[in-house]
Amino acid sequence: MLRTGFLTTVAAISLMAAATIPARAEVSIMYMESFAALIESGIEKFEAETGETVNAIKLPGQGYDQRIALDLSAGTAADVNLIDSFMVSELAAAGYLEPLGAQLAGWDQFQYYLQGLLEVASYQGEVYALPTDTDVRMLWYDLSNFEKAGIATPWAPKNWADILDAATKLKEAGVQYPFQLPAGTKQAEAATMQGVYMALLGADVPEGDRNRLLKRDTNQWIGDSPALRRVFDLYHQVYVAQELNPADLNYATDIGAAVRAALANDQLGILASGSWEDACLWDCNNPPSREERDAQVGWTPWPGSGEPGTKATTNISGGWTLGINANAADKETAFKLLTTIFDEENFKAWTLANHRMGVRTDISESAEYTADPFLAEATGLAADTTGRDTIPGYQTVSALIQQATSDLLDGVSVEEAIETYHNALVDEFGEENVITYE
Repeated sequence: MLRTGFLTTVAAISLMAAATIPARAEVSIMYMESFAALIESGIEKFEAETGETVNAIKLPGQGYDQRIALDLSAGTAADVNLIDSFMVSELAAAGYLEPLGAQLAGWDQFQYYLQGLLEVASYQGEVYALPTDTDVRMLWYDLSNFEKAGIATPWAPKNWADILDAATKLKEAGVQYPFQLPAGTKQAEAATMQGVYMALLGADVPEGDRNRLLKRDTNQWIGDSPALRRVFDLYHQVYVAQELNPADLNYATDIGAAVRAALANDQLGILASGSWEDACLWDCNNPPSREERDAQVGWTPWPGSGEPGTKATTNISGGWTLGINANAADKETAFKLLTTIFDEENFKAWTLANHRMGVRTDISESAEYTADPFLAEATGLAADTTGRDTIPGYQTVSALIQQATSDLLDGVSVEEAIETYHNALVDEFGEENVITYE
């Protein structure tokens, strides 16, 4: 049975990696190279304004999450760190991140951040990091295959039955992958976020968190519920009962590359994914023109299940953040570096140049931002978004959800998948921390 939490896992990594960190300057920052344009322009401005020297530690993306968790737990982390939002709650609970509420209250630009996106970077109501960008999730669809299947576009499904109906028509038209719904352990967090949670949020009413994995007022994991059973049945219908999609894309060596190849070869019908696909369905760093993209694919919000009282559309967001090490020697200077990076001029220029989804209204409501039709419309979905469950243990629960979808792909019944998932939660967290909704 899975018992090892995220921080326990990274703590087992050799501490020798810490020795590669350069000698600490008065203020230091660690980040991935893909965020260099944002962070390095902020560093340049900070050094010019303060006369301080910043120790900038730039790393490749591979293994970055494990490195930052290891450094924080070992006490060797930089003062300011780039952190994937899903890690914030666990790192904050462990005491590795500095709470920012008091300092942010005195910063005049804090008012512009979207509240729903701050929840992603919070723990127990306290903000511990600021988001660099965000994403939303939706259903992408291939226009030529929809035309082949006789499905009118723009497509706007009202419920899950509409999605399954479209997938059936695509299958009958000979489309190889009618509805690619992320599933399985190799899909990792994509199976949880792009698949299960997007469906779960529309599977039952929001009251009492009946549409989530966690009952947030009591911090109890939901081991069995009508919502979970409906979501598991959706997977069962897509991959087993109605055979509306082969499972092989979920096991590809490079899933992203396999999905892009399926699109290029007119093999893809509907894809459950996110806003990053506006570039990444082709090449994240070199997508075709807006006209070429809009001629090939369309997108629509995830609809609710159609059950009485459920949400009409759903969304959940992630993204990257910058936070301050709780052990930073000079937290005031570290906060100054943080806010200089996020100063409107620097932050807006990076957001626009790199085609990122804005997390602040002073940027997302600007004329330059709204001039991009995709960004303008997709950002609107963020007004009604939520985040993953910001308590320690989420990583374990997500892994169990991924395993459940893998089991469903293998033909396990919904009843058995629910029972296995429930029992695993009890084994991990104790019976008192797991509830069942009738």
